[in-house]
Amino acid sequence: MKIEMDSLDARQTHDLLTGSIAPLPIALISTVGEDGVMNAAPFSLVIPISWKPPLVCVAIGARAGGKKDTLVNIEFSKDFVLNIMGEEAIKPTIKTAGNYPREVDEIQKVGLTATAADKVKSPLIKEAQVSIECRLSQEIVLGEGENTRWIIFGEVVLVHVQDGVWASGKIDPAALRAVGRMSDGVYCRSTDTFNLLT
Repeated sequence: MKIEMDSLDARQTHDLLTGSIAPLPIALISTVGEDGVMNAAPFSLVIPISWKPPLVCVAIGARAGGKKDTLVNIEFSKDFVLNIMGEEAIKPTIKTAGNYPREVDEIQKVGLTATAADKVKSPLIKEAQVSIECRLSQEIVLGEGENTRWIIFGEVVLVHVQDGVWASGKIDPAALRAVGRMSDGVYCRSTDTFNLLT
């Protein structure tokens, strides 16, 4: 089967690409708004793109033709935190994606705990296995209208790692217990691993 991209609408294109390039990481991005209200939302289009300088990239889509709270907050504070949640915290993580009014603190609403970061205004999530403090480095806008995408580049300034997750100078995947997204509503565990190093 061959699929011409021009034959697909935006949703079908999303499902084809995110279902094929899988699993995608689940990062709970926490931010704070100009009004002081904290926000959190799960994103799977997140990737590290450079080691020196340490940069991550996040793609944020439009919501009802406008900007999502996460993007509005990043543009205000010029920072954000990528929280990598373990398997035991994935349900409240996904619940933060609900369509909450702007004045609602999703972190508190789903039963997670916000704590102060060291170098950025945005909060850490206490339950995260890893929290990555990032300062906004660059923003690129692609497309228009409901198909607009904002590509956010963040410079990593500090990383918080739970005890036991960082071992012998590396992240221990078994301790991290990260969850991947396969497609809408379908996730996978990262605990079934194998090693190809000789």
